[in-house]
Amino acid sequence: MLELSCMSKAIKQIYAALELCESEIRILVGEYFNTRFNIIRADKYPTNTISDFKVNNKDDLIKDIKAAFAKTSQKIGADLEEVLLVLPAYNFKRFPLRSKVVIEEGVVRKEDIARAISNSLRSKVDNDVMVVNPMIVKYTINGLSTRRLPEKESCNEVICDIDLLCADINVCYEYVSAVESAGVKVLDIVLNTYGIAKEAALFEESLSRSIIVLDVNRSCTYLSLLSKGKLVSTEIVFDGLNSLINRVYRTYSIPYNDIAKLIKYSVNFDSEYPDDIVYAWSSGGNTRTLTTRNLNETIEKPLDSLCEKLVTMCKPIIDSGASIVITGEGQQMKMFEKVLQEKAGCAVKSYYPDTIGVRDPSFAALYGAFFVYRDKVLMNDLDVCCIDLMKYDTLIDQKELDSEGETITTKIKNLFRQYIEKGEN
Repeated sequence: MLELSCMSKAIKQIYAALELCESEIRILVGEYFNTRFNIIRADKYPTNTISDFKVNNKDDLIKDIKAAFAKTSQKIGADLEEVLLVLPAYNFKRFPLRSKVVIEEGVVRKEDIARAISNSLRSKVDNDVMVVNPMIVKYTINGLSTRRLPEKESCNEVICDIDLLCADINVCYEYVSAVESAGVKVLDIVLNTYGIAKEAALFEESLSRSIIVLDVNRSCTYLSLLSKGKLVSTEIVFDGLNSLINRVYRTYSIPYNDIAKLIKYSVNFDSEYPDDIVYAWSSGGNTRTLTTRNLNETIEKPLDSLCEKLVTMCKPIIDSGASIVITGEGQQMKMFEKVLQEKAGCAVKSYYPDTIGVRDPSFAALYGAFFVYRDKVLMNDLDVCCIDLMKYDTLIDQKELDSEGETITTKIKNLFRQYIEKGEN
């Protein structure tokens, strides 16, 4: 039985990632199979325990994390045992360095590159940050530079250009401590901006032109600069969709979550039917309505103000020829891209993962964490299984059988056969 379990673990690689945000807890579970990820669950749960990246009430946060784990575990039919924790790039700092390793056998192995990364982690960084992700920018062998892993190349030494991507040490400690206290092991940590750039293949795109990534959330917006295949910087603006949501709330007193949906999906400055009703509610015994025109007029000024603020911060980089990529919850608001492009005067595009089950831009960092850790798995020949695999396999086997022990495939074939026979009669 033990041997079969180990074999099953080697075949199935199931990843789970967690992100703690100001208004919600996000969990993503997926299986890596045949060169791609298949999404099993993508869940969001409310929380009010984090403000400006500080944990206000650790006990309540732990309860919320436990509840989130329990609900997702119930939905997939197996317990979450460990997760990749996505951390905010708060107080982001980058420390570039070179790590040289001697190739003892004359041929580069993955172990040699792993040794270069391990050596780089011994480097000292500022006291207020910690290394979250070491990123190899390029390799130099025999005088030639490449971004491709030089495995099996013949040489005497390899020089690895590595960026140590760091974030605030106190924030990292608080988030990791809360997750561990909730009874789930933290498998590894990944910076949110690094995960987004990795999943969207923006590092490769930035080799020819600099890219500004705007991760627009409720209470803040991350502005990340990618250039020459590197994550150069990340700044945080404490402004986001909340400035629009609050304006609508003060004007109409509609429930907060309903406003968020209206802003993301109903704002349309180009609508052919601006007087169409997009929301109706009862107040003081009277029925009230909100039209597209009302919504547009209410959020127009705060949206302009937010876009102008972001463009002003990015202006020198935009003038140098950079383009902008929008992701996060702000990407779901189609007018955001249009207004931003008008004010920036440069190429602006929206991004969300195109994989079925995770086509939500707010999950981009979580999905990117899968790819970041996948590189580590390949480098170190690791097995990954973040859930109780035997319990999960048992559930899958049960779902594949109906009450008579007949497989779903066989049942469909029998129904099709009965249909053909009925037609012939």
